[in-house]
Amino acid sequence: MKTELELNEMILGITDKIRERNPELLKHLSEASITVPYVENPEVNAKTLQSYYDSLVILLGENEGNQAKNVPIEKVENLPIIEIKTMESKNAYQNLLTKVNNITIAYNDAGQGDIPVIFLHGFPFDKSMWERQLDVLKASNRVIACDIRGFGKSIDEKTPLSIDLFSEDLVSFMDKLNIEKAVICGLSMGGFIALNALKKFPERFEALILCDTQCIADTAEVKENRYKAIEQINVDGAAEFNEKFIKSVFHPNSLTDKKELVENLRSIVFANAKEIITAGLTALAARSETCSTLNAIRMPTLIICGREDEVTPLTQSEFMHKHIEGSILKIIDNAGHVSNLEHPDEFNKYLLDFLNSLNAVSTS
Repeated sequence: MKTELELNEMILGITDKIRERNPELLKHLSEASITVPYVENPEVNAKTLQSYYDSLVILLGENEGNQAKNVPIEKVENLPIIEIKTMESKNAYQNLLTKVNNITIAYNDAGQGDIPVIFLHGFPFDKSMWERQLDVLKASNRVIACDIRGFGKSIDEKTPLSIDLFSEDLVSFMDKLNIEKAVICGLSMGGFIALNALKKFPERFEALILCDTQCIADTAEVKENRYKAIEQINVDGAAEFNEKFIKSVFHPNSLTDKKELVENLRSIVFANAKEIITAGLTALAARSETCSTLNAIRMPTLIICGREDEVTPLTQSEFMHKHIEGSILKIIDNAGHVSNLEHPDEFNKYLLDFLNSLNAVSTS
């Protein structure tokens, strides 16, 4: 394993190579600080530096039409240091990339801990929806948020999407990062993926956090409405669907009082190609129910739901709470479908209390 200083030299070298040869790629590095950890007890370590360096190699290799493995390390590792920036913890090591199941998965990885918490975003969002959670939890836990296939920077506009495929990607992603077990936290579609993965790979998860989600499959009426939406999007584009969806996920107070938050989420939703919106709707419509598996869940489970969630109503969270033995249900008032965004402090408190209880059990 190379030292942190050696890895930082490699990172700075390949970044300069990107700056000279492929300046158009710099936009992908806008969130990433290039750092040498001069501070005492830095958050980053050789493992995270190596992951970030590997992601830059993939980015450069893919842009030049090569597989990342064909970009020789010796060509970049000895390039001179151009600049050293002091670490800014808020922006440290964003937009890491790794190859999983023939696509490139973008993810954030911060903090330290034996059992990481992996966050799965909802439809049609991306990993940035978890920033407030990562900022708080990384002081005491290793936290990872990834862009699900097709969304954010995990671009895939060709493969038919499904909840089964997403859950297979998740476990392959864990394998790639050498994660034997994780706490999985999913919101909405992310919850569908978590329950699907738990059903197929129960041994890979230490605990479960379900946020504004449900275990039922689409009813015939809901499924029909999704397919009608797909037809309309194919004809007229996704703008009308996107606007209607954005309004549906927020509490009415948020729409009037938290306009910056609403605009931020709107920009994320509108960044999706219409093909991804329709592929995502197809995946949601075709998913299987997981309610029949709830009684078999034998791990600590936290369920969080906005009291006014209209997309996955509170009654669905109450149902899961009733059928998952020992589960904890927390309800956030004045919140809709994106309770982690509308009331992040309360949401984070519930997460921290739950994770601290897990740590207390593991050390007792």
